This record gives sequence, C-alpha cells and structure tokens, in this order.
Amino acid sequence: MKIRIFKVFPLFIFSFFYFSPGTAQLGKITVDLEKDKPKKFQARTLKSEKTGEKKFTLPRRFVQNTVSHYNYFFNANNKITGVIERARLSRKDDFTTLLPFYSYSLDNTSSQSTDLDSVIYKATAGILLHDLRSDWVDNFYLLIGEAYYLRKDFDSAAMTFQFINYSLYPKNKKNQDDQLIVGSNDNGSNRAMSISSKEDRNLINKVFSRPPSRNEALIWQIRTLIEMEEYGDAAGLIATLQNDPVFPGRLDPALEEITAYWFYKQQQYDSTIAHLENSIPATIDREDQARREFLLAQLNEITRNLETASEYYDKAIQHTLDPLMDIYANLNKAKMLRSEDPAEIDRSILTLLKMAKKDKYDLYRDIIYYAAADLALIKPDTAAASALFKRSIHYNESNVSYKNKAFLNLAEISYNNKDYKNAFAFYDSLQTGDTSLGDLTQIQERRNALGKIVEQIKIIEREDSLQSIAAMSQGDRDAFIKTLSKRLRKERGVNDQDQEYTNSAAAFFDTKNSPADIFSGDAGAGNTNAKGDWYFNNASLKAKGAAEFKKVWGKRSNVDNWRRLGASQANNAAASSLAGGAMGDPLSPGGEGQALTDAAGNPITGSDSQGSSAGTEIQGDISPEGLLLNVPLTKESLGVSNNKVAKSLFQLGKNYQSLLEDYPVAIETYERSLERFPDSLYQGELYTNLSYCYGKIGDDGKANFYKNLVLNKFGGSKYAQMVTHPESMSPATKDPAATKRYTDVYNLFIEGKFDEALKEKNAADSVYGNNYWDPQLLYIEAVYFIKQRQDSVAMDRLNGIVSKFASSPLAEKAGTMIDVLKRRSSIEEYLSNLQVERVKEDSEIIVYDSAKVIKGVMPATVAARQNVGPKQVVVTTDAAVLNPEKKLAPPVQNATFIYDELQPQNVIMILDKVDPVYGSEAKNAFGRYTAEKFRLLNLEITKDTLSKDQALLVFSQFDNGVEAMKFLERIRRDAPGEVSWLSPSKYSFLVISKENLELLKQKKNLNDYLELLRKKYPGKF
Repeated sequence: MKIRIFKVFPLFIFSFFYFSPGTAQLGKITVDLEKDKPKKFQARTLKSEKTGEKKFTLPRRFVQNTVSHYNYFFNANNKITGVIERARLSRKDDFTTLLPFYSYSLDNTSSQSTDLDSVIYKATAGILLHDLRSDWVDNFYLLIGEAYYLRKDFDSAAMTFQFINYSLYPKNKKNQDDQLIVGSNDNGSNRAMSISSKEDRNLINKVFSRPPSRNEALIWQIRTLIEMEEYGDAAGLIATLQNDPVFPGRLDPALEEITAYWFYKQQQYDSTIAHLENSIPATIDREDQARREFLLAQLNEITRNLETASEYYDKAIQHTLDPLMDIYANLNKAKMLRSEDPAEIDRSILTLLKMAKKDKYDLYRDIIYYAAADLALIKPDTAAASALFKRSIHYNESNVSYKNKAFLNLAEISYNNKDYKNAFAFYDSLQTGDTSLGDLTQIQERRNALGKIVEQIKIIEREDSLQSIAAMSQGDRDAFIKTLSKRLRKERGVNDQDQEYTNSAAAFFDTKNSPADIFSGDAGAGNTNAKGDWYFNNASLKAKGAAEFKKVWGKRSNVDNWRRLGASQANNAAASSLAGGAMGDPLSPGGEGQALTDAAGNPITGSDSQGSSAGTEIQGDISPEGLLLNVPLTKESLGVSNNKVAKSLFQLGKNYQSLLEDYPVAIETYERSLERFPDSLYQGELYTNLSYCYGKIGDDGKANFYKNLVLNKFGGSKYAQMVTHPESMSPATKDPAATKRYTDVYNLFIEGKFDEALKEKNAADSVYGNNYWDPQLLYIEAVYFIKQRQDSVAMDRLNGIVSKFASSPLAEKAGTMIDVLKRRSSIEEYLSNLQVERVKEDSEIIVYDSAKVIKGVMPATVAARQNVGPKQVVVTTDAAVLNPEKKLAPPVQNATFIYDELQPQNVIMILDKVDPVYGSEAKNAFGRYTAEKFRLLNLEITKDTLSKDQALLVFSQFDNGVEAMKFLERIRRDAPGEVSWLSPSKYSFLVISKENLELLKQKKNLNDYLELLRKKYPGKF
C-alpha cells in the first residue's frame, strides 16, 4: 500500500503543476455556431459551446487535455510530418545547380491534399469537440495554418496565423474587450517594441507539454508572406521579431532560417550565408543538416569565399548518407578554382581524373569526366573538352540528363569550329524532352538546319567518291571493288560459305515458284521445311535465316538503334558510297568512317535518336557486281552525277547563307560552285547571293563586282531587283513599310473601325501574305469575329495563334477561348435559364499587418474561436497605428484637386481610343486576374467614360493611397501579360479618389491631375 501511494503521489504533484492556471490559453475565446449548424445537429450542443458553463476543474482539465492531445493533435501532427517527409523523399535534387532552399517543394506537399484536408478536419474537430480552455487549442490552429500553407492556400494560411496572432495575444485584464492593438513597448527600461508572447513556463510544462504556438505562428506568417512575394511586409515583421526582447530563444534558429530564406529569395547570398549558418539547429535531421551545409558551400562558392566553401563541402561529406551528395561535394571541392590560371585548371582536372580511377566512384565516372570537360572549356581547350565529354558519354549508362548535356556541348564545340557535319550528328543524338538543355525550340531549329546542310554534304561527298573510283583504271578499279566487297562481307558477318545467299532474295524465295513457307510443315515447291518442324527447332532453317540477316545487316549486338549503328561500320567514304551512300559514322570527329572513341580508344555509340533526316539507306547487294552498279562509268551517268553535285553545291551555299547566316562559308561554297560549274548561274541568283554575302562581311568591292554582273547579265530578272535592295534578303529583317501597314491595321481594329481594318488587312495580305501577322493582331481580329458571331472564322484566327505562336502569352488565352467557343451554345443556354438568388453575405475579417490589408470570409475554425459577426478585427504592427502621435504626410493639392493619401482611393485604367469590345475583354481579363491574385481584396471593376476617346476601368476600393499604390505597381507590371493583345501605348494607370474622379470627369483636365500625382510620387507617373 505504501508503495502504491509512493508511486501515485508524484503523479498528483505533476498534475497540479501541469494543469495549473498558468498554462491556460492567452486571450479570451468564445464560439457561437448555432446559426451555422445543420438542422439534424441543432439539438446537440458541442463541448466548445459549453465553454464557461462549468468551472475548469483539475479533473476536467486533465480529461480535455489528454483527449485533445492523443486523440486529435497527435494524429494530425503525424500527418503533417508524413506529408513533409514524403515530399522530401520525392524531391530529387540537382546538385549541378544551386539547391532550392528547402528540402521539399510545396508542389509536392500540395499534391497530398487528401492528407492535408484530413489535418484541417482533425484539428477543427479537436477545437469544436472540446472545451476551449484546453491547452491544445492554439496548437490545433497552428496545424490548420501549416496545412493551408503546405496546400499552397496562402491567403487562408495568412488569415489563420493572423487570427492566432490576435486572439492569443495577452490582453489587458481591466479592459480586454476594447484593446484591439497587438504589441507593446511597455517593457520597463527597455523601450523596444514587443509583439511576442512571454513563455515563462515551469519545468514540468517544459518537459511534458508543447509551448504556446503564437510565437511559432509569427514565424509561419513570415514564411507565408515570402511565398506571397510580400517581401516588404515580411521584412517588417522580421525586423520587429529580431528586436523583440520577449521573443523566445528557442525560436532563434527558426527566425534565422526564415531570415535567410528572405534573403535567398531575393538572391542576396552574402546575407543568406550569415543567417543560414545560424539556422543549422533548426534542421529536421542529419540528412537535412548535410543538405543545408551543401547549400552553404554553394553559396560561399558563388560569393568566392572558397576556403569556407571547401569547409562546408567537407561537413556535408561527413554528415550525408546520400551517395550522390557525397560525390558532388567531393566533385565541387575538387573543381573549385581559386583563379582561371591554366595551371590551376590543369591541377583540378588531374584531381578529377584521379577520382575517376578509384573504385569508390566507379558508378559516377560519367559525372566526373563531365566536370573535367567543363573545366577544360574554361581554359579554353576544346580538344581536351571534346575528348572528356566523349569519355563521359562512354561511361554513361542511364544518366540521360548528363548524356544530353555532353552531346549538346560536343555539338556546340563542333558548330563553333564550323564542323557542321559532326555538329548535326551530336545534335541528332539528343533525346528530346529534356528541359534542362535550355531552349529546346532553338536546339531543334539548329538541328533541322544542320540536317539540311549535312544532306547536301553527303550527296556531294558520295558523288565525288564515286567519280574518283570511276577515274581509276579498270584493273585498279576491279581490284579495289573486290577488296572492298570482301571487307564489307566481313564487317557484316557474311562468311565465304554463305556466298550462295549473295542474291538478296535467293535464299528464301524462288522467283519462278511461290515463296517458301518456312513455318509450314507441308512439303512443296521451294519449301525447305518438309519435316514439318517448327522454324526455331529446324537447325538448317535457322542457319539460313541467320546467314541472310548477316548478309543484309551484318553482325548486330543486342542494343537499341542497331540499324543506325550499322551505318558506322563502313569506315571509308568510297566504301560507303559504293554500299549505298552511307557516309560512315556521322559522329566521327576525325572524318568519315572513324568510329567515335574516347581518350582510351573505347568506342562510343553515335546516337540515341530514332533516325536522321540526313541518313541514307544501306545497300543490300555488296557483291563486286552490285557495288559496281553505283559507279558512273558512262558519259550519261557521269553527267547525272555532276548535275547532283552542282545542285547540291548551290543549295549548300544557300543553306549556309539563310539557315546559319555563316557568310564566309557560304561564299566559299558559292565560289566552289562557280569554279566547278561556271555555267550554272541559276538566272543570276548565284551572283546575287555572292554580292549579298560579301556585303555582309564588309567586302564592298566584291559585293559591287557581283552586283554589276547581275545587273549587266540579268538586268530584267527579279534578282536584279533584289541585288539593288539587299535588305529584303535578310532573314531577320522585315520590311518597314509592311510592318507599319499592319500596325495601322491593328490600330484600326482597336479603335473599332472594323470595316476599314478588314479592308486594309486583306489588301496587305494580298501583297505580303501572312508573314507579318502577329499574335496580337490575330487575337483582336478573333474577338471582333466572336462579337459578330462568326465563330468559325474566329476559331481559325485562334488556332493560328496556337500553332504559329506557341510561346506567346496569348497562346494559352487563345486555347481557352477555343474551348469556350466550342461550348458557346450550351453555355448561353445555361446562363439564360439560370436563376440567380443572392445569398446572405458571410462575416468578414479584416486584418492589418504592417500596412498590409487582408480581407476574406472567416474560416469555420476562426469563427469557432471568436464570435465576430459583422464587426471588424484589427491587428497591426504598423507604426502609424501604434503611435498615433506620429505626424503623417499632409495632403497635396493644386487649383482643382486635393490628394490625401489617408483617404480611400481607386485605381483606374485609362484606355485611349479602344473600342468597347476590347474594353470589355480587358475588363474580363482583369476580373480573372484580380480573382486569382487579389481574391481577398474583393475588388470591384466597373467601366466608365472620361471623354469620347478615353474609356476607364475603375478598380475600387482601397483604404488609402499606400494600398492603392501597391496594387497599381503590381497591375502595371502584370498588365502586358494579362492584356497582351493591347499595345502598352493604349493604356495607363492612375490612383484617384472617388471625389477626384468625379471632378476629373467634369473638368476633363487630366494633365492637371497628373501633375499633382507627379508631385506626390516623383518618377511614378
């Protein structure tokens, strides 16, 4: 019995302290949910509604806290932790670039919306089903705010954190209901502003309970503001907490972390480092600590603090369990350059090559060689870089991103060296869809251009090779072809005993009888499977099939793209010409036929793509007779061959000129064409192109020489006109006259002169085609046709935007409009039958934080904490409110207008000579914009008129000029994307009060009001 008392008594003492009044929630919380309850629950009374009806006795406190903690908070908190952990696991960091600040992304957390909704549900139930005097209510609200944040519902998160900020702040006991100001500077001798809550908790509380959540909510509020890009408000709150004498020391690492995040988001890396170093204690676990140390090393490397960067790479190596982070930490440390001295670079390359020889890094040799190649490019030593990139490709088994980057670097090196044939091969080896390569459209355009060039090069090389064989003596030619045929048979795996199958169809087909059915058991003419065996059980048939395959395709390893790889086996230009025109491996850096190898002589596969526009078929018949058929031995066949070379030379020069704008190489090619085929002038086009290319490189003498040849010999041709106006030949230059003409058409549409606009556009199209159309013109034309209910014509214009201007901001809008037009009749029918009944408006909560206004419908969980009704709750840290004695800027005025920044203001958009059709379209666009970006402001957009030529869109209403200016700067920045069909010259934005707007509409003196705004806000208008 004594033992039992001894065991129970300490528990009683603990309970006395743990559930003492000192741990009660701060602030007064009430709830009134009766009017919002469903009917079937009207008769039931929730525990939260009974708050205050009974004394909060020790047993009641024990039960409420225990159930709240273990039945609700514990499960909800575990779900939050699980969401973050799964988001961390799903993130694959790219250690080649600067790491994101956090180890998980909000895109990953928001995708787990089911679990986050469950957190909100459990936390809300934990509040409503228990006495509001429980010690866990504030913790429930923090979980709700965190769930909203992780769901990327930042507005709701901000409101929840602000609710915690206000409702849980210590109130004045004497006059608690009237005190709505959060914050105090009454701290004895310390006059610093304090908005934090004191955390004077006894030892028992510190060991067995969670601390109050209000101070943590302030940290989460800052993080939410940063995600909302409200950097000014976040900075104000950070500064307040940094100087807050009451802010608890346990949250210092978290405050340092969020401060570092603020600087990181604005790319102020020096300041990021200073605060991030102090945030290490706030890391989630050892792996998160290693990642943060790796990020610190990267930031120090960027800011050239190389010694410190090296130290943090060492720390990351010691703490990480991720082998990829380990390799990159070692890699970055090894390749860190103190200078760009070639000797320093060579030492770093040597260090990396030594790493590649270690078994520890066997799986990462591709990365190591790639890093070494990157360093070689800094010297620059393109030859060494090429060899190292090729070695990286050789050791790369599955890292598609690095393989693509290596091929891209090799392609650009070859391209810059004007080795266009190999450049095309490397571009052709890229696997599509890898966004890490940069502008894929530009890469594809260059690859296509090079493909056309390589196609002509191969034709020229093939015909020249065949002509060189034809020029041999008959004895030398026969000996050469026999030797070549034997070598090709060997390379393709055709043995001497397989010669009976040299005719491509003889092995399995009898031309005089029906084809042999090698899978049939019936005997018959040409059937070699008289025994009736299944094909794969018949050794004779399998041997013949293998021999036929080898004869046509050669020996093939079990790899992808083996048909393309087969083209690389012929390692001589003449051989490939005779074998059907495949000019050897197009990836060969040393010329036709040389297999691509790394520095150790190991072969590298040429391409991962599924074909090439510049590829050619492989000849099946490689007997001496079959090869000889390709050689131009007669006068007629030699003429055909020369004709191919002449056309390809000229086309090659045109491709260099127009596709690559490589004028020196184009000149060289044209001169070769002129030298070999002087009669092939193409009605003066050759002279015209030479004149243009010489002009582009600044050789006016040669340019005039060929210009005169065109004028003298082809004076009546179109090329005489072109050589007189060479600017028309530039692929990057549009005719100024045409551009102005279509600009006039655009303005006619915008101003509502539709008939005249259509007439002018049709006239311009008859001259210029559609080369000068732009997405803006197509869009406004589509809007006009939609108004005229000519939906098919509008759809044609919108489809033109999607297909021709996919990268334009208007492409997405056009796609949306196409979808709406397809459903136009059903939408109109629905709207015409819709009966709209105005519902009762919900309560509003208005929160001021550092002069930031947040409006919105109060969440159910917020309503559960406070009976708000129609009244407004004000929470602020703004100095003007906290210190009403501070003098504010006086109003500015002139003879007509008075601008008072403290008065409510509107933002207006002035549309200059814009037809109402496009004004309505702009209103709709900004309606969607404000609903998405400024939903909580509940802005109203109305149309108005200032003058005959000037229409207005009025955005109302803002509480003061500061808030109006914030909105104006944001919408001014975003307008070109939201109303991209409107030229910026067609609209402008102003801040104006309702009274001033009425005066402006009466007086029509816009310039006077602009002068007043310029006086108040210099440089803004």
